Order: sequence, then C-alpha cells, then structure tokens
Amino acid sequence: MPKAIIDAEVSTKDEATKNAIIDAAQKLFQHYGLNKTTMEDIAKSLGKSKSSLYYYYATKEDIFEAVVEKEKIIIFNEINAAVSEALSASDKFRTFVDTKFKEIRKRYLLHKILFDEIYDNVCLFKIIKKKYGAIELEIIKDILSTGIETGEFVIKTSDLDAFTQVCAITLRGIHLNFIFDAESCDSNQTLITAATDMLLKSLKK
Repeated sequence: MPKAIIDAEVSTKDEATKNAIIDAAQKLFQHYGLNKTTMEDIAKSLGKSKSSLYYYYATKEDIFEAVVEKEKIIIFNEINAAVSEALSASDKFRTFVDTKFKEIRKRYLLHKILFDEIYDNVCLFKIIKKKYGAIELEIIKDILSTGIETGEFVIKTSDLDAFTQVCAITLRGIHLNFIFDAESCDSNQTLITAATDMLLKSLKK
C-alpha cells in the first residue's frame, strides 16, 4: 500500500480517536466538573488505557481546551448562520446577541467550569478567552461595519474599533451574570434585551 494512503488512514483514525476522546470527556466534564474528572475516568469511559490518551493529549486541561474549541466552532457556526439571514444591521446585531446566549444556555455547565474551575489557571483561561474573544470581536465589527455602510449606524469609521470593544465588553458582563445567576432566567433575559436596546440606541444616535 502506498505510504500516502497509509498516512491518510492513520490521520483519519487519529482524528476519529481524538473526537471520541473529546466527546467522552465533555460528558464527564459536564457531569463531574473539570477538577473531579481524571484522565483515568476519560480512558475508562472509552474502554482504553490511560496511557493511550497521552498519545493524543498531555493533560486533561488540553482535552478540556479541545472540548471548548469544538463547542466554540459549533456556537459560531450557529451565530453566523442566524446573522446571515437577518436583513438590517440592527436585526443582525440583535440576532447575534440572542443566538449567543441561546447557545450559552445549552452549554451552561461547560461555561460554568470556565469561570469556576479554569479562572485560576491563568494560562489556560487566557488561551480560551483569546480564541473565543477574537472571533466574537470579528463578528461584532462586521455587523457594525455593515450598519455604517448602509447608514443605519451613525458612528464614525474611526470609532469602529472602540464601539466594537464596548459592545463585546458589555455582552461579556451579561455573560458572567448569566453564569453566576443562571436560576434568574427571566431577569437575565430582561437584562439581555435591555442591553441590546441600549447598545443599538447608542449606535443610531
């Protein structure tokens, strides 16, 4: 068998194994949390030896990062699909916010781990925050740019980066409130709606 074909088969098998590890770990993380889940737990759930996991991931934190990366892709695919269907820049912005928090609700326990258990791990927290934040800023900036081009938003192009940051920081604050006060669903939704209305109002002044 040609080496290229063998390499492709190995690569496909490795990807399948990594996906299986990520899926198994995600279920354990959501049920027990990151701190109480061990590499041995993940290996047992897959019917593998712990040593076999180390071929793919050096630590459970590396696996958790991979879990977050996978979920991040799913979340932003959902956001982009929803935003692309909205017509006006205002509708795109509102759709972005609503979809963002809808997806967070689905993954509440995973997000709670980020703030309850990962926050003290500065390096890992920064890596995850940077990856997530960069894409979020890009989406917001694109929506604001569309609003400027159509004349719907009256902010200056020179102020685009500043307004993008303000929108992102405001939404992250609500994100934190949602994670730490998840039981207050009605009040959180009211806060999300109010913040969206205020941000849009500032963009249209």
